[in-house]
Amino acid sequence: MIIKRNIISKFKHFENKLVFIFGPRQAGKTFIIENELKPQLSLNMDVAKDRVVFKQFPDHIIRWYKSNIHNSSTKPLVFIDEIHKVRGWRDIMKGTFDKTHGFIDYIATGSSAFQLRKQDKGDSLAGRAIWLHLFPISFREYVLSFGKDIVLADPWHCEGSFAELAKQNARNGQKLRELWNDYVKFGGFAENLIRKDEIFYKQWLEDYLSAMLDRDLKDLHVAKDVERVYQVFQLLLEGMGATYSLRSMAETLGASPNTIKNDVQAIKQILWGFELPIAMVSKSRQIRKEKKFYPMDHCFTNYREPIMNGARFECIVASLLKRGLYDETSGFTAQYSLGFFRDYNQKEVDFIIQKGREIILAVECKLKAKAGAGHLKVFSKFKPKEAILLVEEPGVFENMGDDTYAISMEFFAPSLE
Repeated sequence: MIIKRNIISKFKHFENKLVFIFGPRQAGKTFIIENELKPQLSLNMDVAKDRVVFKQFPDHIIRWYKSNIHNSSTKPLVFIDEIHKVRGWRDIMKGTFDKTHGFIDYIATGSSAFQLRKQDKGDSLAGRAIWLHLFPISFREYVLSFGKDIVLADPWHCEGSFAELAKQNARNGQKLRELWNDYVKFGGFAENLIRKDEIFYKQWLEDYLSAMLDRDLKDLHVAKDVERVYQVFQLLLEGMGATYSLRSMAETLGASPNTIKNDVQAIKQILWGFELPIAMVSKSRQIRKEKKFYPMDHCFTNYREPIMNGARFECIVASLLKRGLYDETSGFTAQYSLGFFRDYNQKEVDFIIQKGREIILAVECKLKAKAGAGHLKVFSKFKPKEAILLVEEPGVFENMGDDTYAISMEFFAPSLE
């Protein structure tokens, strides 16, 4: 079973560009390119002989074209996997693209956005390159691939009513809940979602975390002490749902706050997770410098303790919002921002989506609807266009008045890309 990925629809918009796809290990980058785009030539920079070939670009690729492509009406596609592992790749690609983009298309992948975009020095690719982020699978992608006869409303892109889209999806009630139970159990990586094997899943988590240590950190040289970075990652996971303190982690691990700050930066660079900042709503009443950390996918929260609790539920929502709103909050326009609200009285709303100072959506996470709207009522004085009490409890869709709704997660999640 192949899971349909939304990123495929974006490729048509970037013809005649160098397309770079980055994202976490095993998110599906190579699989999508090989199976959906079907390149005429593939090179893997983990393979020594392919690295030698790549370093002979553009001469080698021109010879390949003359020998293998005969009177084709379409441009062949050349795929370079793990391109960041070749020092000087930027200069090679710039020269190759400038000489051959009229008759060859190129696509490349890498595990680290930082390494691809900034770390390797060389000529600028401005005007030539497009960077696309591939996240683990979203719930919407999972439903569209596995949900027989389920018709979903169009995804929400920060415009119009979120609740109206969720209400349309609620017509699929029980079917969505069954799919959600699997998704929340096995996370967003395709192999686990397809297998649905708990024993395999637990071993996969062990192997994945080992791979992140042995390859991502060591190969990319973003930290000297990889064991300490891993310990920082574990501390961040233990503190999910709360703001983290560099000083506190430094005292725990016997390091300086600046060292821990660099370790957190390394974790973000290799795409293990992301930070959520304070949403600037009120200048006079808000704490402004605190941040929360969430893993890139909620499967990492299953590593030690798989029981659903408030912090884990919040993490699940954070990862879905991050990938579902990525195009709106990053990249070309970045018109919208995603953050959380907390004031000096410790009143907090878990997620705030803004356009400038305008509050588009406020989301408070609770396991059950009976917990009440909580701080959403307090937050109403800032006049959000819409507010949602998001619950893990199944089958809930309730208008609570004043543009506030209680909505179950299985109706909320497929409304995001």
